[in-house]
Amino acid sequence: MAIPYYRRNLYVLWFAVFLVSASWTQVIPFLPLFLAELGVEENLEFWSGLAVSAHFVTGMIMQPIWGKIGDRYGRKPMLVRAGLSLSLIYFLTSLSTQPWHVVVARLANGALTGFIPMSISLIGTNTPPPFSARYVASVQTASAIGTIVGPVLGGTLAAVFGVRGSLRVSSALVFISALLAILFVQERRKPAASAPTTLAADFRTALRMPVMLVALFSSLVGQMASMSTQTVLVLKVESMVGPESSALWSGVILSLPGVAFAMSATRWVAQLERRSVYAVLAGAFVGTGVGYVLAGLTGSIWVFVLLFFAASVFASAFRPLAAAMITTGVEADFRGRAFGMQTSAATLGGFLGPLFAGFVADHFGRSAVFVAMGFILLASPLLVRRPALALGGVGAAAGRTETAGEGAAGVTGGPEAGKIAAGTTGGRLEAGRGGGGVAGGESEAVAGKE
Repeated sequence: MAIPYYRRNLYVLWFAVFLVSASWTQVIPFLPLFLAELGVEENLEFWSGLAVSAHFVTGMIMQPIWGKIGDRYGRKPMLVRAGLSLSLIYFLTSLSTQPWHVVVARLANGALTGFIPMSISLIGTNTPPPFSARYVASVQTASAIGTIVGPVLGGTLAAVFGVRGSLRVSSALVFISALLAILFVQERRKPAASAPTTLAADFRTALRMPVMLVALFSSLVGQMASMSTQTVLVLKVESMVGPESSALWSGVILSLPGVAFAMSATRWVAQLERRSVYAVLAGAFVGTGVGYVLAGLTGSIWVFVLLFFAASVFASAFRPLAAAMITTGVEADFRGRAFGMQTSAATLGGFLGPLFAGFVADHFGRSAVFVAMGFILLASPLLVRRPALALGGVGAAAGRTETAGEGAAGVTGGPEAGKIAAGTTGGRLEAGRGGGGVAGGESEAVAGKE
């Protein structure tokens, strides 16, 4: 018997997102080497920083726009557009002969990106509610695994074929991802026609919804924490083990967040079945904050590794919890915009994190970055308490197993799984249960607009 289309979407997009994520992380660490190959000797750090940050600037602006277009015309066209665009950009980057060529390509990269957010949005809107959030967390896990594999693959390819060759392999991987989406991904639940709105109106709508306030805040602070600590991590490690061993230790430690995410992302989503959004999110903030504070204060490399890994396990909660909240608590016809805004919030956090780390490190030392960021995380449950408590158990459906979900909406025409909708004007969440049969012997009970 053929597998349900939504499960095939998961398998295909899991692999496609893994390839896209791996291609991204096999390129970024080696941009300084590529710029050096182009003849940049003076101000190499400046050009490297400019090339990396260029993506974040345009990405932060464009992600909500692509999300809005996806809500109007469909998520599959947008993820295919992003995949083909990124493939072309990586190839054109490999043809660069001047450093400004790389910067322009990175600006275009940020402006045209969106494969992973649109993949998540498509999964979230075309999967039955009882296990849609877990499917989303699974795709995010694929992205995390890609970030682990990417640098190893990029280093190997750069050593064998050079950085230009590595960029062309990245181009091919992303093209394969887009091709897989074109051939095998189905978007059966497409956006319903709705009155056109402005981007400013969409942001006002989102900021009136408790679920979006919590998702945006946790995404911004979580990414800011990750980028601020990673900015000074190598120097912190060097101060503990010396310059001779710092490269090896830093490489191992930098892989820990990806390992922690792959191990724990779906487990964090499952917590929503038994506990409220606020309880789970507050635990993640406190656990990450305590881990960072203690890691900043220790002078032992082994203790630092254990504390940083423990903090990374707690920090792994922010992305899947935000995605689960959006998937189960935002109407389907607004979900693409919601994921675009979440991506922009995370991008803003990634932009602010290094700036925060630089300021704190310059004035108080590198270890102070971990301590200061830890205290911000410890204070975060208080800042997000009111909107998070308003959500109650919005993510309860996220923790259910697929078997239970299919049992609730099975081939015999049983009742559909409960639907959760978020009023886009007041942000009030209401849960309801509907009934209906199944056409063609397959459950296609996806969250609908009430």
